[in-house]
Amino acid sequence: MKNEINKLKEAFVQASTDKEHEAIEVQMQKLIDKDPDAFAQGMVDSAKDTAEKATELAMRQKLQDIIPAVSLVYIAKTYFNKTDAWLYQRINGNTVNGKPAKFTPDEIDKLKYALDDLSKKIGSVSISL
Repeated sequence: MKNEINKLKEAFVQASTDKEHEAIEVQMQKLIDKDPDAFAQGMVDSAKDTAEKATELAMRQKLQDIIPAVSLVYIAKTYFNKTDAWLYQRINGNTVNGKPAKFTPDEIDKLKYALDDLSKKIGSVSISL
């Protein structure tokens, strides 16, 4: 059901006329009538997927400004004991082994800690002449 809902959501976004939108709404109503409980669960699952994607995009957007200024090699090695490729894959959501790479909740916490730690280290540096 979730796949059918996602297809209709995508079609709704791509639709450009009221007539197309109305046709999609009719198809949605047919899904509701067919199995209201499955439709409700499909909508919940679809909404969770959308929220997860939005969170990942927001994180990428926030990191976009600092990536040129910090060493991801250093962050990957020091805080994760991984390669920079591993870190880039998660930041960019690259497909790895057929699935999009993403951070686990623990890895997100570790990334937050790493950025905070680096911020404190940079903030503590004082150069005087």
